[in-house]
Amino acid sequence: MGEQADRRRTDTRRRVRAIALELFTEQGYELTSLTQVAKEAGVTRQAVLHHFANKEELLTSSYEELLPALDVIIESARAHPPSAATRMRAIERFDALVRGEHGASLVCAQLNEHALRGLAAARTLQQRLDDLTRALATGEGPEGTMRARLALSAVIMAVARGRELGGRQAERHRAALAVARSLIGSEEGSPPPLPG
Repeated sequence: MGEQADRRRTDTRRRVRAIALELFTEQGYELTSLTQVAKEAGVTRQAVLHHFANKEELLTSSYEELLPALDVIIESARAHPPSAATRMRAIERFDALVRGEHGASLVCAQLNEHALRGLAAARTLQQRLDDLTRALATGEGPEGTMRARLALSAVIMAVARGRELGGRQAERHRAALAVARSLIGSEEGSPPPLPG
């Protein structure tokens, strides 16, 4: 009986977190209340509070699950010689992360960047994204860093801006990887020449 109760508690916690991320993304972190999260999850506000003391803790728990997966990508990129192939492998792994269970956390973070700026968990996530950006940078200076940041943003945009971009999710992800390749996929960091 104890194992079944633990499973139910874990399932409720995951469902609440998933619904909260969806609401934070759709209507904004600041405009979403725990009461709304509870209602959408089909539980009481007290049930939400049993799992999470407040909205910040709810968001923090989601980021805490994401960070180890992001760290693996960063460490792998750092462990290999800097090259276009290393950068593209890292972007492809980041794309898989965005398409997987942690995508909602990354989309929420991007769409609520300003509102979340003061939260410790958001600062930690931003530091990791900065680390990944540095690992993907195509050279010294602002242009290389900007290309890397834009490549990461393109991958997140494939999920975050689906309605505006159109097409199916798989098409958007292929397009995001093509954009990333044009930004960071060459050795010197300049876009590859157009086919003639």
